[in-house]
Amino acid sequence: MKERGILLPVFSLPSKYGVGDFGYEAFEFIDILSENGINYWEVLPINSCVELPYSPLSYYAIDEDFVSLDKLKEQGLIKSPRKRSTKDRAIYNNYKDKYYKEAYKNFKKTDDYKEFAKNKELKKYCKYMSERTKDSSDYYMFLQYILFNQWMELKNYANSKNVEIIGDLPAYPPFASSETEYNPKYYNFSFEAGTPPDYFNENGQKWGSYVYNIDNLKKDKYKYLIDRYKYQLKLFDKLRVDYFRGYDSFYRIPFGQSGKLGNYENGLGYDFFDELLKDEEVKVEDLIIEDLGDIREETVALRRHYGFTRQKILQFALDLYNGYDRDNESENVVIFPGNHDCQTIYGWYKTLSDENKENLKRFLANNGCNNINVNHGIMQYCLKCKAKIAIVTVQDILGLDDSARINIPGTNSKDNWSWKLNDFKAFRERIGDFNY
Repeated sequence: MKERGILLPVFSLPSKYGVGDFGYEAFEFIDILSENGINYWEVLPINSCVELPYSPLSYYAIDEDFVSLDKLKEQGLIKSPRKRSTKDRAIYNNYKDKYYKEAYKNFKKTDDYKEFAKNKELKKYCKYMSERTKDSSDYYMFLQYILFNQWMELKNYANSKNVEIIGDLPAYPPFASSETEYNPKYYNFSFEAGTPPDYFNENGQKWGSYVYNIDNLKKDKYKYLIDRYKYQLKLFDKLRVDYFRGYDSFYRIPFGQSGKLGNYENGLGYDFFDELLKDEEVKVEDLIIEDLGDIREETVALRRHYGFTRQKILQFALDLYNGYDRDNESENVVIFPGNHDCQTIYGWYKTLSDENKENLKRFLANNGCNNINVNHGIMQYCLKCKAKIAIVTVQDILGLDDSARINIPGTNSKDNWSWKLNDFKAFRERIGDFNY
């Protein structure tokens, strides 16, 4: 049977405290996956960030929202926390902070903590946060220690249940971050990262990030980036590498100018990956690369040279008019009906013309996917095609429409990065649909 996975951000887990975290609900989710023979849980980035998970303040720090209050109580660091009622949206408003402060006062430093606190990149992050708040850097290090241990307990539990966790490595940190503040020589402050004008955006996109200083990275044999990969692969079993196109050639825009004025420059390329893969802690099979969008032949050649597994989005790959999957011959692929930036299956289906709805049903039937429910039919196709791993979102398991989207790229919707489950009841009942 093909390996299967479920995509669900940590913040989307059910929670008694407003936002999903590393608590008991996360363990229950792993139990459900294990009971149903699901091999992977994809969690998206868990880095500390400001609003956007793909804009990490540090590649070493974990988002403070993910501390489990129940686990703090279990350790005797806090008394019983008050629950808060939430529906289908995560609430980010520092509700847990008072409990963090209580736990910090009651925490006794151990030798294990002192060893953990030696991490240089985490020290930089904690200093960065302290300079912007009234709290000490020691307080932030305490939170990172709690987060790291809660996360590793959860990851080890998943592995014991034969579930591997797929993380996500964002391409760039934001302008203001611990990364750019304390590692300035590795960034080019004269240029912004983004994309050129296209059908969707006549001015191009600007990502709120500086591009890398490739010459300085190369002088140091890419240690700054390689250490990042190695640390992330301690946190996760596999790592999705965002914006692989940028490793071949990246788009840079003169700072403060229109995206129309940008140009492509050669990326890190073969030299970087040769150096990265020399390290025994980084293995080709542990990386899943995102090569979506405007991909040139050189990007494909770079990916094939190393044999990287890549991501495929079925919504983009289907040619409904001609009734075929443009990418069906690919095997070294992880296939998704749609990912965190896409419409749900049902939401996408509703936007199709009547003709294309019929074309889609015909395509599924021609491929032996005869389920009357389009959601089930598409999931079935993902399981039957040649891709080695199929991953679907919880929203698609539940058959939800676009009101349950994780993110709409290029928008500032309050609903981005906030959808969450209320409980696992319906998910338990329907996860069996993601099977042959």
